[in-house]
Amino acid sequence: MALVLTRRLQPLRGVLDLAPVVTVVLLLLCFFLLSSSFVLQPGIKVEPPRSAVSVGTPSSRLMVAVTLEPQQFDTDGKPLKRNAVLYFNDQIVTLDGLRQALDQLPPSRITPSLVVKADKDVPLDLITSIIDVAHRFPVVIATQPVNGKTP
Repeated sequence: MALVLTRRLQPLRGVLDLAPVVTVVLLLLCFFLLSSSFVLQPGIKVEPPRSAVSVGTPSSRLMVAVTLEPQQFDTDGKPLKRNAVLYFNDQIVTLDGLRQALDQLPPSRITPSLVVKADKDVPLDLITSIIDVAHRFPVVIATQPVNGKTP
């Protein structure tokens, strides 16, 4: 005796409605956009030193930007000494303020890196002072690539 199988369901015949497909695609797009994380970099413009060896700056929420004040001149036209300005979370801070802000951060299982974006003309002793203040965190100094040019 032969087993005869018959199909009871018929495939849909007709025009496919695209409105539900577009709705699902847009919902998926919104879901992925809202669930992705963005790396925000502070809006302080600095010109870091150039380096032939680039490792890449880790994405970190802890970033210190160090710039120099705009150049000012005295009455004789001689340039005055430029003071350094520290920014942490886009706010101007002092070394003591940076120490307090870093000490107030809650400890976590994964210690984030502190990225120092400093102008190339910032004194080295200020950068080492920042590294001393951030004793709990690994410190990375941001550089920019040479691009085949000498600075």
